Amino acid sequence: MNKDKWENVTGKLAEKLYFLKIEEDPDQEDEIQVEERSLSSGNISKKDLPEGDLKEKLERNRKRIFRRRMALLALAVIIIGGFVLYNKFHTFTDYIIAESYENEVAAGSHYESVGKNIYRYNSDGVSCVSRKNELKWSITYNMQAPIADVCGSTMVIAEQQGNQVYIVDKDGLIGNFETLLPILKVRVSKQGVVAVVLQEDDVTWVNLYQSDGTSIANDKTTVAESGYPLDIDLSPDGQKLAVSYLGIEKGIVTSRVVFYHFGAAGQTKDDHIVSSETYTETVIPEIYFTDNSRAVAVTDSGFLVFRGTDTPKQTAQVFFEEEIVSTFHDGSNIGFLFRETEKEYPYRFELYNYRGRKKASCGLDAEFEQIKIENGQILMYDGNHCEAFSLSGYKKFSSTYEKEIVDVFYFSEFRKYLVITHDTFDKIRIS
Repeated sequence: MNKDKWENVTGKLAEKLYFLKIEEDPDQEDEIQVEERSLSSGNISKKDLPEGDLKEKLERNRKRIFRRRMALLALAVIIIGGFVLYNKFHTFTDYIIAESYENEVAAGSHYESVGKNIYRYNSDGVSCVSRKNELKWSITYNMQAPIADVCGSTMVIAEQQGNQVYIVDKDGLIGNFETLLPILKVRVSKQGVVAVVLQEDDVTWVNLYQSDGTSIANDKTTVAESGYPLDIDLSPDGQKLAVSYLGIEKGIVTSRVVFYHFGAAGQTKDDHIVSSETYTETVIPEIYFTDNSRAVAVTDSGFLVFRGTDTPKQTAQVFFEEEIVSTFHDGSNIGFLFRETEKEYPYRFELYNYRGRKKASCGLDAEFEQIKIENGQILMYDGNHCEAFSLSGYKKFSSTYEKEIVDVFYFSEFRKYLVITHDTFDKIRIS
């Protein structure tokens, strides 16, 4: 429903409620007000009151004014409430491109939203642009397979199976260095501390560096001793490192979640390890911090939550019987995509908070390649199709886009999204 249709509906509603408004005679109202002032000042005595009793007149007038004001208030509440409910539960399927800006970059570019800006990186370099694709700064390099991680406004870009590492923030380059061994994974903290997984034959290293390449810590692991590090993450303050190790003990697949602390809490601990948990017949392909005191481990059948500033301990867990197709998360919620076999929709997503409580469940018509949570909305896109859901599971927008979608962003603007294609930045308004 577009704006004109909505105004037409509210206009008809106002006409229906118009009977509640009582017409008044201005002269009569002025006369009553004069008489009321005269009575209160003592200029008119009770014996001089006109026939019909002035007090009754005044009381009737007050009631008439009160009814009129309540009717207008009720009308306003109905209109505003109707608009809010309509916007919450209605699924919009149309859009207009309100603004469009050229986007002439190399194929294979990736985008990360950081505050009011967007980081764009590819094999040739990284740049910072506004939402109108206005260039703020640009750094060139040459990487075959760039990978990246973002924490706050700090971003690290590294060459997977290569040696280059670049760290940037909203003002540009913070630092860069090269590693001696091939890079498998990289993570960054807000301060620019970088964690890197390096591969050396049968040995895997998990190393920490300052932004200029100065070594902070090194952890040498082998599959036989510690297991293989499937994933790592740094806390935003750069003091804690979480690692998910995969190993085999007596023929059984075993995973370990290990927390390292490089601040005061870990100074007296062996290898800075402050806590560790072991899980049998479980694979943990992803681990991440939501803040300095909470970490989440995503397993092949659910998720685990750990809390603690100095010594993280498990506080919640959720497991599923169904196979997980994909996951998505932000700092407050985690979502899972499942296949459906005997229901109306072929797929379903479920959303949970980090206390383990389910917040939403909703069927999907298709499996989307990209799903993310951004500023209170769940965005799904693939090829030329895009959908947006509220965190309560209500579908807010569903449409086929006129060009191939590279990325979609929601910046908390009313019914507006930024759609990035191979050649444009499009700000669309859904209707």
